Amino acid sequence: MYTEKRLIEKAAVESGIDTDWYFIDMFGKMAVVASAGGLLPDPVVADMNRLEKMIAYFRALPVLSNNIIIEKHILDKVEKYTKEQRETYLKDLYFMVSRGFYYFDKTELNNYFDFKYELKAKPSIPLIINNNDSSVQEILPNIVVGKDIEDIKFFFVNDFA
Repeated sequence: MYTEKRLIEKAAVESGIDTDWYFIDMFGKMAVVASAGGLLPDPVVADMNRLEKMIAYFRALPVLSNNIIIEKHILDKVEKYTKEQRETYLKDLYFMVSRGFYYFDKTELNNYFDFKYELKAKPSIPLIINNNDSSVQEILPNIVVGKDIEDIKFFFVNDFA
């Protein structure tokens, strides 16, 4: 957990930065988190060069499956959008989930002090990386969760301090 002073310091630097960051579970399944201008965990900020390498590497991966599972609350939300709005809203979600990533996004977009992220979609075929493989150590996230991503419906980013 961050202190109030540390959050204010981080907000001065990070607020408004919209980037992806990643975490991996104990089984090697990968998640992508759309920061949406929110708090970035210290392990991510500590090595932005590594993050840039991860983004380039993961965005260049081939499609594993176009069959993705979008959470019902997201389907309900986009149901009232126009076709163009829906395509824009779901574009990055489809791109990353089709490559095997679990996709998390902020609950309240562009509110730096809202720390809740929710699962928006998951792959039918998850990307699984052997985190003991030395050839991928440079692009592996330095945030590892001690449980199965499949069991995570939401999290609070400040827990990744």
